[in-house]
Amino acid sequence: MAAPFGHGFVGMALARRMGVKSPLGLAAAFFAASIPDVDVPIGAIIGKDIHRQGTHTPNFALTAGMLAGMTGVLAAESVEGERDLILDAMTGAVIVGSHLVLDKAPYFPDIPFGPKLIGMPVANWVVDAIQWGIVAYLIWPKGEVDALGEPTPEHVVA
Repeated sequence: MAAPFGHGFVGMALARRMGVKSPLGLAAAFFAASIPDVDVPIGAIIGKDIHRQGTHTPNFALTAGMLAGMTGVLAAESVEGERDLILDAMTGAVIVGSHLVLDKAPYFPDIPFGPKLIGMPVANWVVDAIQWGIVAYLIWPKGEVDALGEPTPEHVVA
């Protein structure tokens, strides 16, 4: 199971791997990867625990991801000329769908003590960010420019 940072980091890396280059598009991917967790605040509002029900299904991931991708936010500033709506939809679906995969992935043991933030110990937030940050780094394409258009360290000419 991943927390919001883990979902976001991996979502950004998948988006970059699929060609998203703009900072706005990568930020949108960060948040799109956590869309299934919209059930947490909704459950709090209605006073019922609905987490990991309807929003954590492949149908939701496909639908929400395709809608997110087709809005063009992920492709903002990174596409010249006509956009490929099918590719945009697929990109969104992969990013939102990654949430389901990460929720099933092995996770470091919970650290059940210490101060909590949104019901989860702060130490777990840190472990989550490190674990999924490493995975995101491994997914991120190497040998290209970064989100700001700067060469990655592998392509800096001395």
